[in-house]
Amino acid sequence: MSARSGVVVGLDGSPAAALAFAVALEEGARRGEPVTAVTAFPAPGTWADGGDIADLPEPDRMTDVVADQARRFAEEAVLPLSAALREVPYEVRVHPGSSAPVLADAARDASVLVVGHRGRGPLGSAVLGSTGLRVLALAPCPVLVVRPREDPADGPVVVGVDRSDGSAAALRHALGDAVRRGVGVLAVTGVAPPPTTVGFRPLPGPTLEAVREALRPRVEHFVARVVDDYAAGHAIPHVDVVVRAEDPTMAVVDVAEQVRAPVLVVGRTGHGALARWLIGSVAHGAVLRAPCPVVVVPPDRGPVAEEEDDDGGEQTQDTVGDRVGRGTDERSGRPVATASP
Repeated sequence: MSARSGVVVGLDGSPAAALAFAVALEEGARRGEPVTAVTAFPAPGTWADGGDIADLPEPDRMTDVVADQARRFAEEAVLPLSAALREVPYEVRVHPGSSAPVLADAARDASVLVVGHRGRGPLGSAVLGSTGLRVLALAPCPVLVVRPREDPADGPVVVGVDRSDGSAAALRHALGDAVRRGVGVLAVTGVAPPPTTVGFRPLPGPTLEAVREALRPRVEHFVARVVDDYAAGHAIPHVDVVVRAEDPTMAVVDVAEQVRAPVLVVGRTGHGALARWLIGSVAHGAVLRAPCPVVVVPPDRGPVAEEEDDDGGEQTQDTVGDRVGRGTDERSGRPVATASP
């Protein structure tokens, strides 16, 4: 598979799209890659007859008209930006069709696709705007959902991990993003409460704290293996691991807020008829609640990180060498793993 390159961003003429365009230029500057701004419009021949469209241009002129509007919108959007961002090369493209599939197709070879958290259209009041959750489910590359934040974002990149292939892909993305930003990575696992009853009968079992402590070495092992594999061909940032005794979605959202993360990275997992299951419940919750931009990363074919030994991770230190140390969970005060370059 060829290396991905270039930043794609959706433009729909909304204030959120202007912000997304600025973030896309920042991504392009960090990556040293050009930006492609894409605008979708209803394909000619799909409009219903009616007097309310009498002032629209002829279908064969629609592409030119939309392209001119999109170019002017982009030119105005870059005016208040810094000189460095105005120098990032970009082009504007327009395509007939529905926003989500148009953007997904435009981003098939991109490093990242950037979308605003609100937009125009029938879903304009939804959190993700007119592209909705469909673009997150369809995109073949990481999708950066731009969510504004009020506090300075000077903390580490936060990434949710659950020892799945999807979270391994998310962690690899977070490692590269953190290097480009010059910050560290904080890998977060949340432990959901175990069931307390079956039907009407109490269910004896381990406490949430006991489950958390049992999970800790497995998470440390998983993160350290992904870091080791990634380090073979890349620079790596400082990496900390936190295992928290709370719902996985709330764990990543709370930590991102506490450490003032510039971005929260989550993997795209799950299958089913509903979009929230297509992208995964944690990813869905993150894009709805996170205090910062969210990157949703699709699974890739990277090396499998989960290769635990028979005794449940007891050999973590021997397997990953000196990368694993100990830090502190800011909520519980208990030790956590720290992976260092």
